[in-house]
This record gives sequence, C-alpha cells and structure tokens, in this order.
Amino acid sequence: MEENITTARNGRTASKEVRRQQLIDATIESISTQGFSGTTIATVSKGANLSQGIVNFHFTNKETLFIETLGYLATEHYERWSTAVEKAGPDAAKQLIALVDVDFDATIATPKKIAVWFAFWGQAKQRPSYLKVHNNFDRQRTKKINQLCNQIAKDGAYKDIDPDSRARNLVALIDGIWLNYLLYPKSNTRKQARNDCFSYLAGTFPNHFSQP
Repeated sequence: MEENITTARNGRTASKEVRRQQLIDATIESISTQGFSGTTIATVSKGANLSQGIVNFHFTNKETLFIETLGYLATEHYERWSTAVEKAGPDAAKQLIALVDVDFDATIATPKKIAVWFAFWGQAKQRPSYLKVHNNFDRQRTKKINQLCNQIAKDGAYKDIDPDSRARNLVALIDGIWLNYLLYPKSNTRKQARNDCFSYLAGTFPNHFSQP
C-alpha cells in the first residue's frame, strides 16, 4: 500500500494539489539549508524529485514559488492557532494557552520552518509582496493576543499593568525564542521554550497562570 501511495505522488497520476505541495515542501527544505540565494528552480525540482518543467508548470517563476511557500506557512500557522483558540472555549486564559501551545507545536516550530520564516523576514523590507502576505496573517494573531491579554487583565482586575504592553512583550518573547531555537538548536527545546512563555505569563497574570 505504501509503495502505491508513493508511486501516485511521484508518478504521472499525482494530482495538482499533491504536486504543488511537493514543490512547496522542497522549497522549504532548500531555503532552510541553502538560503534564498542558494535556492533555485533546479534545487527545488531536485528536492521534489521532479523536472524543472513541472516546477515552471505549477509556478510561473521562482518569486511566485517563494510567495506561495510563505503563504502556505502563514496559512498553516493561522489555521492551527485559530482552531486551537476556538476549541479552547470562552475562557481567555485557556485561549491564550492554546495559542502559545501552537507556536511551539512539533509541526509548527520545526528547525526547517523556523529557518524559512527568518529567511523571509530578512527579505521582507526589500520585497513588499512578502511583507503583505506575512502581515495579513500576523496582524490577526497579534490582535488576538492583545484582546486576550486585555480580557485577562479585566477579569483579574490587574490594575498595575498595561495589558497592551504585556501583549507586545509576549509576541516579542515568542519571536525571540524562535530565533534562539534556530541559532542554538542543541541547547533549546520546544518544551523549554513553551515554559519560558508561561513563566512570563505567570509573572504577569499570577491569578490565571502558574509557573511551569
């Protein structure tokens, strides 16, 4: 059965969606190991075990492929955290727990995907199209974190803190931990990263979060 599935994915009968996903996965692999400058249609086609003609058929050029890859990562992240928040129920603290958990999930915070995220962020200023894709999703997440921090502050009557500032700090903390995880993968773990975030939240909202 496994051989048949592999044949279907790599053979002529593979669907358009499967082909595109193969190429996006290969792009993530190439950018994570060779960076933007080293990623070409040739490295992507080789990584996907497909011809360069197939790449050009599904994506008109390398720039389109890059934008689609960023869009895939952004959409995957958005769908995961928004679904997790919805499933967490109406409690703001539980929703924030669910959102942070997604940021350090084994399928989201992988070394390869984090490397690609930072590669795109490094190019965003010179390529407004990347920034547009990123901001379209990131603003929604930042807004949700801000809303949740404000709701928790209200529910707990935390009068001596600025929830907007604490929300910005949390976003910056997560981004910084991702960078640390990228630079020092052997000395950092997703569990440790998650615990660092919840340690911050416990210090900020002690009536709603416990030290990990």
